[in-house]
Amino acid sequence: MKEFVPYFKEHFYQKLLTPNGSNPVRNRADGFLKIFEILDRQKNDPLYKKDTFHILETGCMRPDHGDLCYGDDGVSSFIFDTFVNEMGGAVVSVDIDPINVEYTKSKVSDKTRLYCDDSVSFISKIPAAQKFDLLYLDSFDIHKDNPHPSQLHHLMELAAVMKNTKPGTIIAVDDQDAFFDGGIVGKGTYVKIFMERIGAKLIHNGYQIIWELT
Repeated sequence: MKEFVPYFKEHFYQKLLTPNGSNPVRNRADGFLKIFEILDRQKNDPLYKKDTFHILETGCMRPDHGDLCYGDDGVSSFIFDTFVNEMGGAVVSVDIDPINVEYTKSKVSDKTRLYCDDSVSFISKIPAAQKFDLLYLDSFDIHKDNPHPSQLHHLMELAAVMKNTKPGTIIAVDDQDAFFDGGIVGKGTYVKIFMERIGAKLIHNGYQIIWELT
């Protein structure tokens, strides 16, 4: 059956490892690769019986790094939109900044629905019957001297969205190693504590931190 990983490796992997100028490498390439390896496996596993995928993203692409700047902001919205166009499905993305929303709308297809709203409030209103295959949490910038607001916000997103998960749902938080300290201070610090408590399967711990629910 069709797989996305070969397409990802050809079109995205190296771009994600190539930042602008002298900016540091933010290795999202290996995290995304893990995500798409799992989604490919689930598609080909008769236990899941998947022919479409549903992705929820908090924090869409932003123009301030440059146009489709893979190596700096990760262009996750564009990559997820490409995925559902290749594999079937839809993306829901929410961002509180109208500039980011309008920029992302100009780069994605109609398979990605964009909303300008507070992510926690927005997610809380999604009916429980809507289940997602991938949750990508990346909506609130983190500051090293005061990381708590970002970390708490992403934990609140998770609390709001747990009703929309199922066995096999992948949950990823970006910028877990935002300060290149081995993930000591990152957006997903509080989410990580929760995931450990519920026994979620850790599948990647790098610049992003990623789990699969069982």
